[in-house]
Amino acid sequence: MKNRILETAKKRFFTFGYRKVTMDEIASHLGISKKTLYKYFGSKEEIARQVLAGFQAEMARLFDDKKVEIADPVERFEVLVVEITRLRSSMNNRFPADIKKDMPDLWREVEEFRQVQIMKNIAENLEEGIKKGRIRKDLNTEVATRLYLAAIQSIMQPDLLDKMNITVEEALSNISTIFLNGVKRKEA
Repeated sequence: MKNRILETAKKRFFTFGYRKVTMDEIASHLGISKKTLYKYFGSKEEIARQVLAGFQAEMARLFDDKKVEIADPVERFEVLVVEITRLRSSMNNRFPADIKKDMPDLWREVEEFRQVQIMKNIAENLEEGIKKGRIRKDLNTEVATRLYLAAIQSIMQPDLLDKMNITVEEALSNISTIFLNGVKRKEA
């Protein structure tokens, strides 16, 4: 039942945002009483936290799976951008915007997850790319990784994406194109 609740809440949150979804709606969509819902979760915030934790776990698995599946670090990076974009586009901008405004502590956790996952995975990809001759040897991987992270954190803000009138897909594609064209080794 707990997984059904989380899956239903995830669909509702990702479609309508955190603020617009009520515990009554979640219970109604599941065909259960609110009392039953509260038996599993003490609050809507607790559900949102677990939905985000599941989303983050899915992203972490994606990083791990692609590392095993794709040997070339540049190709892996490109595939990861497409896959992360696909995952993130399942969520409208309202949900992260609501989380940022209504639960700033949870938003900090989202930002921290981004930082840790991106720092770890981009740095590993760059180091591996240098060793394999796919990325310039003169690249300072820490600077490049922090630059990429700063671009993600700066641009991937729900209110900014709305203001710029671009999608998550467009933002990630632009950031990644600029980044990769700056780090790829020039072909002889």
